[in-house]
Amino acid sequence: MLKQFQIPDGDVIRVDSISLRKVVKEIFINCGVSELESEIGADVLISTDLRGVDTHGVSNMLRIYVKDYQDGKLNPSANMKIVKESTSTINIDGDNGLGILQGPPAIESAIKKAKESGVGIVTLFNSGHIGAVGHHARIAADNKMVGICLTAGGTLVLPTFASESRTGTNPISLAAPSKKYPYFLFDAATSSIAGNKVRLVARNGTKLSPGSIGDKKGNPIMEPMSVDVSEDFIDIPNLLPLGGNREQGSHKGYGLSLFVEILCTILSGNVPNMVDPNGNLCHFFAAFNIESFTEYNTFVFNMDAMLETLLDTPPTDEADRVIYPGIMEYENEQERIENGIPLHQEVVEWFSGISKSMKIDSVKLL
Repeated sequence: MLKQFQIPDGDVIRVDSISLRKVVKEIFINCGVSELESEIGADVLISTDLRGVDTHGVSNMLRIYVKDYQDGKLNPSANMKIVKESTSTINIDGDNGLGILQGPPAIESAIKKAKESGVGIVTLFNSGHIGAVGHHARIAADNKMVGICLTAGGTLVLPTFASESRTGTNPISLAAPSKKYPYFLFDAATSSIAGNKVRLVARNGTKLSPGSIGDKKGNPIMEPMSVDVSEDFIDIPNLLPLGGNREQGSHKGYGLSLFVEILCTILSGNVPNMVDPNGNLCHFFAAFNIESFTEYNTFVFNMDAMLETLLDTPPTDEADRVIYPGIMEYENEQERIENGIPLHQEVVEWFSGISKSMKIDSVKLL
């Protein structure tokens, strides 16, 4: 993660991941979520933090989820309903439930279909925020499959040449298993930066890189910028598509965001938030059974060969090594299991306050 998104040294507090998981579960239960789904939610958030994806862990997302439950924006006892099903596909109504609780069972349904027919695809609409999409794709890789997870919603991002935002950050993820090396796990927004990275910069008191956001007229800001955002993201600035401006390929990020929008939203029978601002989020899950295409051992052998070639590629003079998507997340996980999850002191203070108000144990500091 770039330096501007990292917690300043003086503000870092390490917390025990096991303790944090228990506290997060109790917070969900206090919001009216069942014990089983509370365990799922805690697992998604803590696993995300362990991998170093701080944008989508407890620091940014949990307080938003709690507020949405308390304000009645989310249904804590949502009942996922199948509205259409075929041999290899399912379309599910999420009943206004939180996406991080619904993503794991949705990808599990895709995996089950893939075991039977080779490929399983699930669309999920009328749902809430899904967290880090890579978490759900990774579940398929753990089941010896290639997994994909996409999500669409919101209107934070400017189309190329537009003066008003229209699409969400619409991230894409793909996970693939390997044997010798950490799994390949790609997870990235189709915007220049993820929306939550704006929150990290605001909390850290740092600046966004040039080409991250646009001004009020939609023009790309090509200089470092300080930002200040509210708790509910109402005043988040317009984000630019991946690429930043047209000269650097923003039309590609813009096109990819619409690619995600079609598969998540329109394919599930809904319209994007640019058409209906009151619509909920929509998600897409796919699982590809490797054994339906080639031998599993052949696949992981070839994956290892590719990953090893990338790792052995000579780096530039300014870099220590060449990496691939997933390896740094694996290394972060090993380090944070051992030494705890780093949280900003402001986040720890929030945990202390919410724990006191809910009369539950607070997180264990290291």
